Amino acid sequence: MKEHELRLKTLLTGQQFVDDAQKDESLENAKEYAYAYAQATNGIAVISDLQQDVCYIYSGKFGHALGLPDYTENSSSAFESEIFNTIPADELLERHILELRFYHFLQSIPVEERPDYNAFCLIHLCQPDGTTLSVLHTIRYIICNTNGSLWLGLCTYVPFPLAHGSVEGCMTNTRTGKAVDSEQYLQYDNLLLSKRQVEILSMLAKGVGSKQIADKLNISVHTVSRHRQDILSRLRVTNTAAAVEIGVRMHLIH
Repeated sequence: MKEHELRLKTLLTGQQFVDDAQKDESLENAKEYAYAYAQATNGIAVISDLQQDVCYIYSGKFGHALGLPDYTENSSSAFESEIFNTIPADELLERHILELRFYHFLQSIPVEERPDYNAFCLIHLCQPDGTTLSVLHTIRYIICNTNGSLWLGLCTYVPFPLAHGSVEGCMTNTRTGKAVDSEQYLQYDNLLLSKRQVEILSMLAKGVGSKQIADKLNISVHTVSRHRQDILSRLRVTNTAAAVEIGVRMHLIH
């Protein structure tokens, strides 16, 4: 599992969950919903149980063409690695950044409204014969705990006609049909790091070492190291290279 994927998974599965007397019933209803979606659209629907760190993958005929069976239960991860492994690395990273932004956006709105929103983007899935398929991918959290934690996620994959075009990842309110203004969620990018952390990350991106950073900013090497660890934690990555890549793509540094 790639570093950014591991950190995103840790963020989602590390939430404070609460027990629900109707938990089993809710999960079964969600699985039935995913099965019906896959059959009705011939696409792929995935239920991610973030509390148990398990995912359930349902496939229609489109999924069969990719080599997926009707049903797969992944008891070792809430992420559908069977599908992620077929997505080009660059697009997979963009997809994870979208979900990171989506997570922080949902934290800013009332709990009861969170299932109304989804995030979507265009990705490409690599087939066994080497060809790629253009797919519309959506992310939605259909059940949230009363304490605000995101419990059951629904991800879907269906063929998309713009085989040679592009669709920028965005978010919509599925109840009203209106798109979320990008300013509403991109603003959280700038809140991820402090001004000093952005400054340090920018220097790291240029290959400046910790001692040189400390001298330039007139702080101790220990303080630089602490900032570096905080940067990794806030961006949900485990090494500097990944932090720089995320920082550039989220326009935190240039």
